[in-house]
Amino acid sequence: MTKNNQFDDIILNRRSIRKYKPVEIDETTLRAIFEMALRAPSANNLQPWTFRIIQSAEAKAKYSDLFKWNRSQYETASAMIIILVDTRYASRAEAIYDKAVSIGTMSPEVREKQLNNFKSQNPNSLDVLKVAYIDAGLIAMNLMLSARHFGYDTCPIGGFDKANAPQAFGLENHEAVMAISIGVADDTGHRSVRLDFDQVAKIH
Repeated sequence: MTKNNQFDDIILNRRSIRKYKPVEIDETTLRAIFEMALRAPSANNLQPWTFRIIQSAEAKAKYSDLFKWNRSQYETASAMIIILVDTRYASRAEAIYDKAVSIGTMSPEVREKQLNNFKSQNPNSLDVLKVAYIDAGLIAMNLMLSARHFGYDTCPIGGFDKANAPQAFGLENHEAVMAISIGVADDTGHRSVRLDFDQVAKIH
């Protein structure tokens, strides 16, 4: 696919696509889309997200029951990306910060300070989950914009069996947040309206 480097087009002409052409996305391209998307920010850089990508015909058949709704997207998309969050994502801190120290983007002193801060905290589990969901939303948008850069369209999907998705993928301590269909658009999508700036924002 030809890359789209027009940022205003990527943002302003994104549409939620519900029908796709029968086009395969190769693994190299999928990885490239994720490499850009994974630059999304997250609280304390803990990156609570986990992804499962349903792409092969066998996988689509296996996980079909998770998508009793939004069948057009599921059946025609080149791939379906499932975004989950690890409810114990703080356990990722040591590996992430060790990597940061090894490449010189974090000092050993800051690493120790951060890890000690985590050990001294006892956060409310609901607040922890809220943060993870916010971070999942950030990377979801990054994925959709990255996909458009590589010439593909997407649709964010909340209507699937989120309750049973973690178990279907054999993931403990996870919650499913959303799915994103990705492929080459076979419809134009709907141009939707947005509230004006003055209806949603005020400069103080």
